[in-house]
Amino acid sequence: MSAALARALKLSVVIVIAAICGAITDERSAGSAQASDDSSAQTQEAATGIFHGVGAVTAVDDAKGWLTLDHEAIKGFMCAMEMMYRVEPPRLTAGLRVGDRVAFDIDAGRSAIVAVTVVNSAK
Repeated sequence: MSAALARALKLSVVIVIAAICGAITDERSAGSAQASDDSSAQTQEAATGIFHGVGAVTAVDDAKGWLTLDHEAIKGFMCAMEMMYRVEPPRLTAGLRVGDRVAFDIDAGRSAIVAVTVVNSAK
């Protein structure tokens, strides 16, 4: 699979997940037209922009620059889940260990984590 196709597939998955999360939230809310409009706006916003999250590191691949996080809901972007992310630049994974609790920024347009800060180190 080409890198461009893989990136497009990953972005599509993220957008679908964001749409599903928005739909679930809408059903649980009053079900108003406004809630539906907000969900559409959040899904469109999720395609671009920087979003902030918090989660626990469950795997690190320093060589490839990948980080797997079990993260809380990322407001306006996606619901809580465990997911593997590309890290740009890959050196941001240096020193991270399984069990570390981190705050991170994800560039939704690039489908990549662009900043990581350890909040609590693994014991």
